[in-house]
Amino acid sequence: MFYRLTWDMDRIDDSIKSNTNTIYAEKSNLGEIVYKDVKVGFFSNIIYKSFEKLSDTWPEVEFYYSSKASDLENEYLINVNRWPIIHKKVMEKFNDNKIKGLQYLPIKLIDVVTGKVNNNYVVMYIMNFIEAYDMNLSKYTYNEKYNVYSFLPQDIVLDEKVCKDYDIFRCKKDFVGIYVSQKIKNIIDDNNWIGFEFYKQKTNV
Repeated sequence: MFYRLTWDMDRIDDSIKSNTNTIYAEKSNLGEIVYKDVKVGFFSNIIYKSFEKLSDTWPEVEFYYSSKASDLENEYLINVNRWPIIHKKVMEKFNDNKIKGLQYLPIKLIDVVTGKVNNNYVVMYIMNFIEAYDMNLSKYTYNEKYNVYSFLPQDIVLDEKVCKDYDIFRCKKDFVGIYVSQKIKNIIDDNNWIGFEFYKQKTNV
């Protein structure tokens, strides 16, 4: 069984009402970063590209939040760039469970009110880009000029045979979505971690 991973937006609304909302990184320095052959202003797209491994010369990435809004940590950090940023405790548990195909890259989470730097989070770079979709059963549009496929989540059907050997992956034809196995969902659920939301994904089996 596979799931599409996203942020728990319903919990955000509820937590604001109950005054238990967690940190929201509302700004970053991604638009200013100069990195190899990446055009300035486009560094935020680097996690959607397939690399065997991102360079060891990873730049200093900073996200900013206000402790006046909240200083409460969660395990899946909501952020303005929609990067998959996880708490280090999640990284450690994934490593303990031998989750493969991930590279963890450091970020600084900075409180604009106090200047305090939080080093408890990492970017989860997903190296598994696979032909995950059953293109015969999925519904999509295709722009031949730009070689771009467009899918709606409810019209996606995963190819079970292709996906079965991966616990986490993106699709080569639709790189924004993150898909995870039952194993990862169980790890997160068993630890009662906050911020994750899972939507069961259709497969061809």
